[in-house]
Amino acid sequence: MGLQCQLCWENIEKLTVSERQRHYDNHSEGRSSPQLGSNASRRSDSWFSKGKSKMMFVNREKEQDVFWHPAMQTPPPTNFIPGLIPVLKKALLKSHAKGTTTRAVLCYERAVYISRQMWDASWGCGYRNFLMSCAALMDQPYQPLYFPLLDQPVSPGIRNLQTWIEEAWKNGFDVEGRAQLQKLVNTNKWIGTSDICAAFLSRGIPAELVDFEVKDLKKGLTPLTNWIVRYFNKYSQRNPGSTINAALLGASPVQCARCMPLIVQDNKHSRMVIGYELTRTGAVSLLVFDPSRLPSKRLRSLALSEFSSTSSKASPGPFQGERRENEGASSSAPIDTTNQRMKMVHVDKNENISDTAWNGEVEEIQFIEKRERDNIEFIDAGRNGNASKVDKDIPLDEPSYSDVLKHFRWEKRSLQKRHKYQILYFPLEDPLTKSEMRKRKILTSERIS
Repeated sequence: MGLQCQLCWENIEKLTVSERQRHYDNHSEGRSSPQLGSNASRRSDSWFSKGKSKMMFVNREKEQDVFWHPAMQTPPPTNFIPGLIPVLKKALLKSHAKGTTTRAVLCYERAVYISRQMWDASWGCGYRNFLMSCAALMDQPYQPLYFPLLDQPVSPGIRNLQTWIEEAWKNGFDVEGRAQLQKLVNTNKWIGTSDICAAFLSRGIPAELVDFEVKDLKKGLTPLTNWIVRYFNKYSQRNPGSTINAALLGASPVQCARCMPLIVQDNKHSRMVIGYELTRTGAVSLLVFDPSRLPSKRLRSLALSEFSSTSSKASPGPFQGERRENEGASSSAPIDTTNQRMKMVHVDKNENISDTAWNGEVEEIQFIEKRERDNIEFIDAGRNGNASKVDKDIPLDEPSYSDVLKHFRWEKRSLQKRHKYQILYFPLEDPLTKSEMRKRKILTSERIS
């Protein structure tokens, strides 16, 4: 089918990025795009005729620019899907039983998937990743003081984030970003991880940036993948005082860690990484919530059912404490020119990323590989006998575990086209003090190549 416009379903795969932007702008202004075919034009005319298109767009935006997190008592909006992490965990366990998956670590299990909608289809990936971060940060029980910092005085939202960022600029955060974007509120400008980082820091939420550059095509994404694997492994070791062998002897091959998902951006798109999977061949697949990929109705239904069944056992609700006063003093410090910002050139393709062989140095993985090979040999022996198939009892309307995994695996075919990546992650440290916030007004990042 190729890449389709989310408003008229015209194939726009061959259009350049600027042409795609004009295509969507024409919709929002009530004009038919010159690239549209006759069928698409008629469909567009039926939607945007009689001079009311702009008002329809504004009204649709106001209705749909909402925020929800799992601690709320109201049902989730249609593009918010809680419960997908438990569904993915079960799929990975089935893949493990089949002998494909050796090890997997996932983020905080109540993380919420949030997709883009028609009104922000051409520019909303960064904003949706921001909302997914907020939904997890406001629900997690490890740093309850985050909740009031994110909820007041302006709660999360797409247009609200634009206000957050401009307020951060006024308070001296990210002078370089302000110089580049100039105005953000009520525009359709793309934002990146650095802009989102500034918004969180201005609210007192600790956030960190890490930059990667693919210079050696033989290594490819290995440094990036290694870093992400270590990030999730660090939080999956629940008892740091125990030995690694003692911890792993009773460990499940698929775990949900006490960590937040992280945002990975290249120069065209950004995704939320929710974990990783180590396969029997030693390859690593990053697992993602991609805001441009809408889960199937069957997958959404399964996730909502899972969320409903486990909501009574969920983690404690966030602490509704007093909001700490944030300092708004402007900074006159010079711009750090060594920290180059990554500029967004948005792409809408559902590119998947080929499994990257992982040559990590953590002994934990090596130990697990041996332990899981023994399990796989046992499972294979069972298959050769009268063992029943794992998936034989799956209801007809439930997606297979392989279909679930296919949706979340991030595969890459052409490393040479993506030379730079930036990660935004949350270390779950105590909220920033006023002094710490002053020091973080100039954005810096760790560099790994």
